[in-house]
Amino acid sequence: MRTIALALFLAAPAVFAEESQLTDHPLQDVKAALQIPAGWESTKEAEDGVYVYQFGKGKGPGSTSVTLSVTTGVPDRTGQPPSEYAAALIDMSQDEGSESTVQKGEFQGMKSLRVEYDFDCETGRMHAVNVAIANDKTGTLYFFAWQTPLDESVEMEAIREKILTSARFDPAF
Repeated sequence: MRTIALALFLAAPAVFAEESQLTDHPLQDVKAALQIPAGWESTKEAEDGVYVYQFGKGKGPGSTSVTLSVTTGVPDRTGQPPSEYAAALIDMSQDEGSESTVQKGEFQGMKSLRVEYDFDCETGRMHAVNVAIANDKTGTLYFFAWQTPLDESVEMEAIREKILTSARFDPAF
């Protein structure tokens, strides 16, 4: 029994080390790039100027994942500049969780909004972080949606922040 416990204890740092090794992931359709942990699965969907990139550790509800949605032509689609549309999306995302403070900032010269909250899903409590980055000059909105099981949220925080800060966007897109 001790051998099994010791093996699990020694394997945990190796799993975390693998996840903390980020690899470049170019997103050529949207002239962007970000870094994703080695071994995470990815999917891409695109339709009519909306691109959705999903990256995850495991599949299905209750798994850790980050989604980047890139919407072009936001003013034509919504009648709003991306920064106003971003605020509306952040407000809507809070409907799933309790009210939390929206953090305003800037990311690569673009306005950004961030909100964190917890919510229930079919597999248990989850922690979510949504970040909206608005390029009002080009009409493009970048929207990150992160989720992880609540009991893993602290250990996954560093990986989440590495992914978010690794993002590189072409300011002309």
